[in-house]
Amino acid sequence: MAKTEKEVPKINIFGKEYSQEDLDALTPEQKAFLQHRQDLMNKLDRANFNLVQLQIGLRGCEDALKALGMEVIEEKAA
Repeated sequence: MAKTEKEVPKINIFGKEYSQEDLDALTPEQKAFLQHRQDLMNKLDRANFNLVQLQIGLRGCEDALKALGMEVIEEKAA
């Protein structure tokens, strides 16, 4: 069985692929900003997840209120 060459992972930043070797060669300031960028991207993903979860929960509470006989008045479109 022939030995296959191990693929080196690449990270895409602004449409350009960087190897771990490229990232290791960055300045400390560049590395810090990349870490901040990744952390902010993670927080945005989490915030979007939480937003969807909150919207689902709100709809559930509103549906429960309607089921308990709360009057629903539809707003007219302007």
